[in-house]
Amino acid sequence: MLNLKKILTTLKKHNVRFVLIGGQAGVAQGSAYMTRDVDICYARDKENLENLIKTLTPFHPYLREVEKNLQFIFDAKTLQMGLNFTLSTDIGDIDLFGELKGIGYYDEALKYSEIMEIYGIQCNVLTVEGLIKSKRACGRQKDEPVIKELEAILEIRTQRENKKGDKYI
Repeated sequence: MLNLKKILTTLKKHNVRFVLIGGQAGVAQGSAYMTRDVDICYARDKENLENLIKTLTPFHPYLREVEKNLQFIFDAKTLQMGLNFTLSTDIGDIDLFGELKGIGYYDEALKYSEIMEIYGIQCNVLTVEGLIKSKRACGRQKDEPVIKELEAILEIRTQRENKKGDKYI
């Protein structure tokens, strides 16, 4: 069962540098499309990898959708050798993205993020523009309705910004 509050609280407590991306970022931005996992784009420097390991190890991370007898060692070396990981944990499914399609690595994702409060926790969350760009780059048919919804959200926000001086808004 996904525990977004616990995941975000734990990541922040251990000073993990990340940007919330994917479906949970979409929900934070106003999307009605729910997901059952948490996607983050994480910084890949040694300190952040070690913080990520300290954060998630107590929740028994294991590669999702692989046979249970496959040996998987969740450590900084594994994260350094890989890039993107889909994990099951005791607090929900967490996808770690070292690189976000259409955006790039953590530093680029950070440029497409804004600070939002989720469950009282300040987080960098991918902007609507960033979500659209990333989802378009993935080219998945399942993202098409989400992209259309995000474009509508962006249009409404743009119209509101343009009418800020209007006394009726």
